[in-house]
Amino acid sequence: MKHILKNNKGQSLIEIVVAVGIIAVVLVGVSDLISRSLSLASFQAGKNAATNIAQNQLNYYRQARDLEPTLFFQSPNPQGGYSTCVDNPDPVKYVCTITYDSTGIPNGTKMTVKIVWKDADKEITTEFSQILAKLTK
Repeated sequence: MKHILKNNKGQSLIEIVVAVGIIAVVLVGVSDLISRSLSLASFQAGKNAATNIAQNQLNYYRQARDLEPTLFFQSPNPQGGYSTCVDNPDPVKYVCTITYDSTGIPNGTKMTVKIVWKDADKEITTEFSQILAKLTK
């Protein structure tokens, strides 16, 4: 029994330092993974919101075209009331730019909705375009 107690003196300082080093490396890796996951989740939430704003705006244009096509095609521009995003939850964070172009489109207009927002230190852009044709009878 004395022989067993003599050989079991406990952990050496080197073993403890190595164990703490391994634990530190694992924790740094896990914290980096969590940080990247949170950043990606924030980016995706911003992108989803921008996509929803742009899609809702294009839906608004389609409805405006369908309800009053003559008025819509006479004035699908900022002076005609089609310049502001209708469902923008945060106009400060999501800057909405709407353009139209009838050049080369004989029976319609191309509506483009561009949403710009900041994610951390980057400026991100989401852009949707659609050609809205004049309805024929």
